[in-house]
Amino acid sequence: HDKRSIRNTEFESMAAGLTFATLLSGLLAPNRMANLKQATTNAVKRSAAVRRHGNVQLSGEWVLDTTKSSHGALRPFLIACGAPRVFAGPLARKFDSDHLVLKAEGDEVTIETPRSGWSLPIKLQTDATYSRHKETIVATPRGPQRASLVTASHAPMAVEIIKLGPSEGEFVTEHYVTTDDGNLEQQLTHRAADGRTEVVVRRVFKRVASV
Repeated sequence: HDKRSIRNTEFESMAAGLTFATLLSGLLAPNRMANLKQATTNAVKRSAAVRRHGNVQLSGEWVLDTTKSSHGALRPFLIACGAPRVFAGPLARKFDSDHLVLKAEGDEVTIETPRSGWSLPIKLQTDATYSRHKETIVATPRGPQRASLVTASHAPMAVEIIKLGPSEGEFVTEHYVTTDDGNLEQQLTHRAADGRTEVVVRRVFKRVASV
């Protein structure tokens, strides 16, 4: 029964990812579409692997594990997304002190980063709800992105979000996965419009509360 359930879940996740990529094929130039399809395929593979091994719920309030994450690791990612270099370092260190709140319910996932006594000096949206069935517009320093949830909602230990734009062919993926030791692993990937330049940041969080 467990093996049959895993196979069904993998099939549904792959179908969701392929449907998402197909709908976008009319919006992106052909030479950019290959990058998005590869990102979607990787998302399906990662979530399928996690469902076989993980058993910790994704929903919760998390804080950065400084013993397993580099201080200010977000700096190159923030620069790639349009943050001025003069702000990127201090911003990355401020984000290290913030909690991360995730709520996975049905076909939606809400991600929030409550500020710890500071405010953003640039237009960068960090709180949003993402759905498998509709796009969410997310603000960035260089313009809006169109974001959607890719992975299946009934995979409570892993989700993947794809954000298209602001430039044609440019996109960001956010991958969150919980592991058997109770940690939350975050992987943020920015792919530039040229299809070759990529920035990848990985951070590890530990749970501080349930939501």
